[in-house]
Amino acid sequence: KGAVLVAFDCSRVRAEANAAWAANRASKQVLAQSLELDKFEAIGKGEVQIARAKSEQSAAEATALEAQMSDCTIVAPFSGIVVENIARPHENAAAGKELTRVLNDGELEMHLVAPSAWLSWLQPGSSFSFRIDETGRTHAGKVVRLGAAVDPVSQTVRVVGLFTGGRESVLPGMSGSAEFAQNPMARAPAARAGDKS
Repeated sequence: KGAVLVAFDCSRVRAEANAAWAANRASKQVLAQSLELDKFEAIGKGEVQIARAKSEQSAAEATALEAQMSDCTIVAPFSGIVVENIARPHENAAAGKELTRVLNDGELEMHLVAPSAWLSWLQPGSSFSFRIDETGRTHAGKVVRLGAAVDPVSQTVRVVGLFTGGRESVLPGMSGSAEFAQNPMARAPAARAGDKS
């Protein structure tokens, strides 16, 4: 968390921000002189207001450029691992384009598809065992939330669970099946371990 993932070349924006702050200092000086002349009624009120507006405008422009500078470095929002770098060095990145994928591997979720008929007994906190196809190992889990809607065509509901015991040798993307203690004959037909997002 907090490590730099992507850094942009912002030398041009930095130069523009420096120029804007210099212009702001000059406009502040003009305003100070206008206010001094106004004390002796040696300048029109309109000229003082124009000097004040120019000072505020130059400060706003410099602040806007400083705000752009804050986007020059993207840091990791949480601890995890970089799964894929999508952007390449020296590539022009469009606004909103995905640059890199970071996986929070601290707490993996299991995404299950269960029959909607199970909603009569399935609820958050329900325990189950999760057998992973790739390793053949079985891990304990519990339901943390149910999907907000039932798929009317397949009559299934999404179920999200977490590992409650150890999850050694479990990687994101692995698949398997879940068996619930409340309904030992029923198995969730499709399940996948995924990153918590």
